[in-house]
Formats: sequence, structure tokens, C-alpha cells
Amino acid sequence: MKNKVVFILIAAFLGTIFLFSCRGKQEQKTEISAQWKFVKSIDLNNVNPIGIVAQENFLWLSDVDNNRIVKIGLDGKIIESFDGFQRPMHIAIQKDKIYVPEYTSDSLKILEDGKVSTYKLKEKPDAIAGVSIDGKTAAVADFYNNRIILQQDDKVTVIGKEGHNDGELYYPTDVQLSNDLIYVADAYNNRVQVFDLKGNYVRMIGWKEGIKVATGVKVTGSQVLVADFEGNRVLVYDLNGKLLQILTDKFNHPTDIETANGKMYVVNYKGSSISVFDK
Repeated sequence: MKNKVVFILIAAFLGTIFLFSCRGKQEQKTEISAQWKFVKSIDLNNVNPIGIVAQENFLWLSDVDNNRIVKIGLDGKIIESFDGFQRPMHIAIQKDKIYVPEYTSDSLKILEDGKVSTYKLKEKPDAIAGVSIDGKTAAVADFYNNRIILQQDDKVTVIGKEGHNDGELYYPTDVQLSNDLIYVADAYNNRVQVFDLKGNYVRMIGWKEGIKVATGVKVTGSQVLVADFEGNRVLVYDLNGKLLQILTDKFNHPTDIETANGKMYVVNYKGSSISVFDK
């Protein structure tokens, strides 16, 4: 009788191990299948992109060398072109408004229905490298002042100062608001830093991976995507900063990242192209 009970317990134990083993393999397969894979490259004719945003089945690019904003189809062909911008950098979109940070004029412009207006900043920046908009909240990467300007209605919060410690910045190039957090591409500190809306330091992402220049950052519902300009790669993290994947192929000095309809679009400044990935 005792031998029978022991046999049953062993069988149950082995069954449990088998079950978890199978489940582990299934989870591993799911994780692998969910990784980004290269699909194609979109050639851009005479466009040197810095920033990218998606709108329906179109993409908007800041063409920094030609001082313009272009709207392109998914085949790379230019649909509309808007000239006269002064070194447009990492752009943002909200509804039908394209927010364009001008690096040389130290101003933030709004492109809507072909017309250009100016977004009034209450704090004077010195070279705007990137912008993010969430409702009535705007975050601006103030490049030469080594800080983020956070403007919420009439309230202005200055985040960061020049330095290399936690909460300090060294030439931030891009910024994104997501779920009451501020993600900053801290370019020449070779990392992404995260702050709350009060300006408090929350966490650091990417400092272990030897990022050369963290030029662009994109935050999705589950991932933080980082463009490493000089490293010619894109790094994928979860929202807590755990490294999930490093993409190293098909890049030529990537500057920014956008996701739309299950695809990831990475603009290559020197390659004058867009690298497209899906899962």
C-alpha cells in the first residue's frame, strides 16, 4: 500500500515538472515570436530624417538638412512638403497637429492644415531637440541647457541640470510623455532617464548596454525603444528597464522610432531611409 502511495506521489510530481516544463517552453516560444524582426527598408528620396510620427497610413518626417516637414506614404513617396522650418528635430503629433521643435530658432512650431503657428513656451530654451505633447502638457528637450521644460497649462517645471549623476542630463535630444512619466533620451550620458511629472528622478534605462549616443526614445504600452545613433542599433526594454532585445542590422545612424499598426519604423539619418520591423 505504501509503495502504491509513493508511486502515485512520484507520478504526480513528475507530471507537475512536465507541465511546468511545457509551459516554460510555450512561454519561451511566445517571447521569441514576439521579438522584432526586420521586414524591409524604405528609401527616402532627398530626405535626411531626424524625427518621425505616424498618422493613419502616413508618416511625417522632419527633414533636417532641407529645413522642412514632409508627409510620406508607406512606400516612401512624398505626399506633401512644408518648407521654411529652421532645423526641425524630433517632432510630435496630437490629433491633426504636428509639433515641430526648431533647433536654431529656439521655438516650438505647430503645423496644422498647412498653416504654421507658434506654441508659447514660458521658459526660454536654447536649441530645442525634441518635444512630446499629452493633452495640455508639453515636454521640451532643452539641448544646450541640459534640461527638460515641462509645461502644464500655466505651470512650468524645469527638470534636470548639466551633469552625469542620477537626475542630471547631458545634452538631451528626445523626450516622451507616457503614463504620467517623462522618458528622456539623455544622449551623451548614453542612457534614458525617467522622471515623474513633479520632476523627481524615477529610474535609469540602458546604462549597462554601452549605448554610444541615445538619440531617440519611443514608449509603447509595454516597451521602451531606444535609438543608439553612433552604435547603429535599436535597444528594446520593458517598462522597468529590463533589456529584451538588441537590433543591430539594417541601420545607418538611426535617430528616431515610431510604432503603428504592429510595425516599428526607424529613421536612418545618414542612410536616408526607414528600417521597418514587425513581430
